[in-house]
Amino acid sequence: MGYAVVDVETTGFTRLDRVIEIAVVRLDDAGRVTDEWCTLLNPGRDLGPQHVHRISAADVWDAPTFEQAAGAVAERLEGHVLVAHNLAFDARFLRTEFARLGTDLDVDGLCTMRLASRFLPGARSLEACCAAAGVPLGSAHEALADARATASLLAYYLRRGPLGGVTVPWPRMPSDVAEVRRGQGRLTRESVSVTLTPGDLVVFTGRMREDREVWVDRACAAGLRVNHGYVTRTTSVVVAADPFSLSTKARRARQYGVPIVSEDDFAALLHAAGPEELV
Repeated sequence: MGYAVVDVETTGFTRLDRVIEIAVVRLDDAGRVTDEWCTLLNPGRDLGPQHVHRISAADVWDAPTFEQAAGAVAERLEGHVLVAHNLAFDARFLRTEFARLGTDLDVDGLCTMRLASRFLPGARSLEACCAAAGVPLGSAHEALADARATASLLAYYLRRGPLGGVTVPWPRMPSDVAEVRRGQGRLTRESVSVTLTPGDLVVFTGRMREDREVWVDRACAAGLRVNHGYVTRTTSVVVAADPFSLSTKARRARQYGVPIVSEDDFAALLHAAGPEELV
């Protein structure tokens, strides 16, 4: 039968959020790792709290969508007991992603967080459980690192007692998809030529290093206009926390041919123009 340990990274926590990285580490009945698989996923939208998962839009630009990767995911879960740390979270996102493809699933399995009350009393988080079990934990909020740690935690449990668990049926779908892992296929950005003049319209998107209000004040002080809502054909430039952003504003800017620049680029534009030109 064996076990399939899953970990997902997501754009957030609601039903509207998407999976942006998924890892599956499979183990045999004795808790020995038999294989592992991981890929980034292009969600077709903004990536949410990038400071948490540290995934950029450039990372996922050429990654498969969940629809393209769903068959590979299902193939690796078929015939195995699904396992996750905080299974309710990972199972909810798997259900939601497959539901978007027209497949309703009754996802069930084992939760190493819930099992901790039996094997590691007092521990709950993955970090605390790993520390109590003497299991190394790699980079937090990286799907493969967390899946590997959870797999080691599961093996620790298996050495101390039977766990049981049931398998659930997964849909048969095309499964030939290339893995795109962190650090692979990263894009480089071409230089963008932009000249700003007083009255030009600027739109900001994403969570900047500095507060959005600071950039808005600088833009207005330079004589620029700021649209707080959306990108139009009259927008002169979009300033993005991530120039490869997949946000609605960024997608509309590309559709209209509006330049997208980083906040550092925007600061340089303001400096190059000088107060005598932008007032």
